[in-house]
Amino acid sequence: MRVYEYAKKYKLSSKELLVELETAGFDFASHMSVLTPEALSFLDKKFSKNSEGPKGLLKKASTERIAREPGEDRDAPFRRGQKEAIEKPKAVERPKGLVLRAMSLADVAEEIGRPATDVILTLLKKGVVASKNQILQKDMVKFLADHYGVDIILSQVEIQREKLEKKMIGGPDLQARFPVVVVMGHVDHGKTTLLDFIRKTRVAAKEKGGITQHLGAYEVNTPQGGIVFLDTPGHEAFSRIRMRGARVADIAILVIAADDSIMPQTVEAIKHAKNMEIPIIVAINKIDKASSSQIEKVKQDLARHDLLPEDWGGDVVCVPISAKLGQGVDHLIDMIVLQAEMMELRASKTLSARGYVLESKIERGRGSVATVILQHGVAKVGDFFVCGKTFGKINSMVDSSFGRILSAGPSIPFQIAGFSDLPEAGDLFRVVSRSEYRKAKLGKLEDRSSKLKVSSVGVRGDINIIIKADSDSSKEALFWSIERLSKKFKKGFNIVHSAVGDISESDVDLAAISGSKIFGLHVKVESKAALLAQGCSVEIILFNIIYKLIEHLQVLAESKKEVQKELKKIGEASVLKVFKIKNVGVIAGCIVRDGRIAKGSLGYVFRDNKKIGEGKILSLQRDNKSVKEAHTGFECAFLVNGFDEWVVGDRVDCYLEVVSDDKR
Repeated sequence: MRVYEYAKKYKLSSKELLVELETAGFDFASHMSVLTPEALSFLDKKFSKNSEGPKGLLKKASTERIAREPGEDRDAPFRRGQKEAIEKPKAVERPKGLVLRAMSLADVAEEIGRPATDVILTLLKKGVVASKNQILQKDMVKFLADHYGVDIILSQVEIQREKLEKKMIGGPDLQARFPVVVVMGHVDHGKTTLLDFIRKTRVAAKEKGGITQHLGAYEVNTPQGGIVFLDTPGHEAFSRIRMRGARVADIAILVIAADDSIMPQTVEAIKHAKNMEIPIIVAINKIDKASSSQIEKVKQDLARHDLLPEDWGGDVVCVPISAKLGQGVDHLIDMIVLQAEMMELRASKTLSARGYVLESKIERGRGSVATVILQHGVAKVGDFFVCGKTFGKINSMVDSSFGRILSAGPSIPFQIAGFSDLPEAGDLFRVVSRSEYRKAKLGKLEDRSSKLKVSSVGVRGDINIIIKADSDSSKEALFWSIERLSKKFKKGFNIVHSAVGDISESDVDLAAISGSKIFGLHVKVESKAALLAQGCSVEIILFNIIYKLIEHLQVLAESKKEVQKELKKIGEASVLKVFKIKNVGVIAGCIVRDGRIAKGSLGYVFRDNKKIGEGKILSLQRDNKSVKEAHTGFECAFLVNGFDEWVVGDRVDCYLEVVSDDKR
């Protein structure tokens, strides 16, 4: 039985149970650790004597333990509260603490009370080879302290730094908050279908082409508590959007289809989650149509990417699920809640609101809007704010269900209207005072519109295009994809203008002047703009799926390629006899030694291995019949335009102009 399973059985938190076990001298790393028979015996004995459980006592012991001085006996609170309860098993006396600093392996072993050989073996299992006298850095010392269950004693400098950091983030007013979970993985592996089942809505059906093309943030109430999910796109064009999804998350759910295993975007998602140093829970999806061997293969592939499943002795929780049928989803949510419980997520509501923009777009009737998620503070309708290089006043707010709200706190995704300009995805959002807002309004902040990503018009040979998208994140993904596509061709794309919103008359005017095509993603064409485009012969092409737009651009780039041609030798002939025919010219009678001689091809004449003439081969005949080609071993006769000084024994090399193999 695992720690969390035992805790669930007696309605305790995993954190409380781990504290109780540690106080009794047992060493378990996390809530996923498997309880030993000795630990089970101890817990069963304890609960048999106190049927109500040690909840109140644990809280008291935990509080006292956290508050003790570095040199205080760690078992004292337990003994004071449990004198009559049980007799604690005898355990080896453990060190009181370890000052975190760089030190030799021998010194570490001495301070944690373990033989040096034991410490060397522990590091070897981690893949680190170290000798007794080798100096270990702070991160390795911390790893060993955590592994052997030794407390870290902070130096006075670090204590002061911790106090300062606590003061900066709100100190004692920190409150529990919802965990923010980012769902990542390869395209079509079932990320949105999983959220679909959890939210009981049809989000996947609303996305064009069945793929998610925006970063969605959803607040979900489950029987186990509230969870905020971020659904990131799996298509490769949305790499940067996935990076932002991991940036604001506490936990990453890596969805892997059992019948596909790890794919390119899965590897990328693993890298992003590791870079953000957030826990990863793996959901092995589509088990309803996969065999057990396929599930095991997924675990093998995970191990190759340094994600060792917990049932293989690692610390990565793998939950087999069927997002379509809902099988295993409840267990997955249990694992999310347990992980969040161990992380003790907190936020301050008294600080000024501060968070990040997940995505932005222009909505008819509301102007520039953005989806925001706060890290601290509370945002309210009427608050002034600064966001990246734009600013504004919150005039309306909606939650993830598009219901009107008046305020929102940490970890709750909401959409804001009231921006002076369209913010960029990833911008820092801050609620500010009226005076700071006025400074921004007076131009103290640099005008974002002056930095539009517009290339110079009329770069010779490039393909001029104008792109319009419905959101800033979609526009960014388009930029990235077009940039990659341009590198494949000698004549790339020149983005004359790009913006968020429907296609307007000014876009058509610019396209007419610059000779550009207009491409739209998830946008419409204004009625007047459509009429103007017809009159100006401006081509407007609309798409609902990004990869369809990219495919169209690739075809366009292929059609604009300059055809590269080269001369290729196709045959060789020797002159056997020369004929002079009146009103016709001098004809060479030849035998084809190699390849073929073709009518209309280019003939080079050689004598004693020196080129003496060239010209187009005309009037090719064989057996007194006009033919297009003569092949090896056959005799033929022909004229070479511009050359008539034939001598028996001359060699004729035949060349044909063909398209170059260079695909560029």
